[in-house]
Parts: sequence; C-alpha cells; structure tokens
Amino acid sequence: MESETEEAGQPREANTPGMIYGVLAVATVIAAESTRRETYPKLVVASIVVMILYWLAHSYSTYLGTRFHHEGDWTLREAVRAFFHEVAILEGALLPVLALLGGWVAGASLEAGVTAALWCAGSELVLLEVAASLRRHLGLRAMAIETVVGVVMGLGILAVRVLLH
Repeated sequence: MESETEEAGQPREANTPGMIYGVLAVATVIAAESTRRETYPKLVVASIVVMILYWLAHSYSTYLGTRFHHEGDWTLREAVRAFFHEVAILEGALLPVLALLGGWVAGASLEAGVTAALWCAGSELVLLEVAASLRRHLGLRAMAIETVVGVVMGLGILAVRVLLH
C-alpha cells in the first residue's frame, strides 16, 4: 500500500483514483433516480449513503488486499491508513452532492438540482484531467487528448440519465 501520513503534520498522499470513483459513484446514483417519484431529502440521503458505503467497501477491500500480500497480524494502524487513504472517494463525491443540496436550499425543482449535480460531476472529471495535464506541463494537443477521457466519463453519466428517463 502507498505510504500516506506517517507523521503528524505531513500531508496525505493524493488519491486521484479515489476521487474519480467517488464522483462517478454518486453521480450515477443521482442520474439514475427518478425526479418524478423522489424528493430532495430522499435523493440527498441516498447519495450520502452510497458515498459512505462505497468508501467503506473500497477501503476495506484495499486493506484486505494488503493482508493477502503481506504477512503479519492485523493492525489497527494499517486499517486506519487504508480508510484514511480512501477518503478521496468522499472528496470526489462531495461536489455533486453539494450542488444537489444547493438546489434544494435555493428552492429549485428537483430536476434542476439533479441537472446541476450532474454538470458539476462532469465538470469535476474534466477539471481533474486538465489539472493532471497542467501538472505534467503537457502541451495543448496532449492536454486536449487527455481531457477527452474526462469528457467521455461525464457523457457516460449523462447517458445513464437519458437511458433511464
């Protein structure tokens, strides 16, 4: 397992895959819900439950995988490290859920709130691709090619919405 915060005060290692998984998981749930039958409270709670379940399942499976590959007894420290590393799943899922909450607070229709959450999710995926390209100092052509991956994932979320509604 990758090393995260060993000492207090050190920054946690970035877990970009976790962020991608988080935004995709929660956005897919939001996209799949029927705005004709659901309400803001139900959709927000369902999104939060999915975020937490996905984080717990991914964290535990990561930790379980390390136990298969490394000898030794179970340690609380290793388990906590796995759960802390995978908190990026919650971070990735946060923006779409906040957009959904914003729609609710603003009094927007549920359809408008869902649309805002899905656009936020798609934008987050594209921005993560752009940030990775900028960090690696890629040229415009290479950045555009890599950004297409984020666009395709965002379109996949919208496809779920269209196919189910």
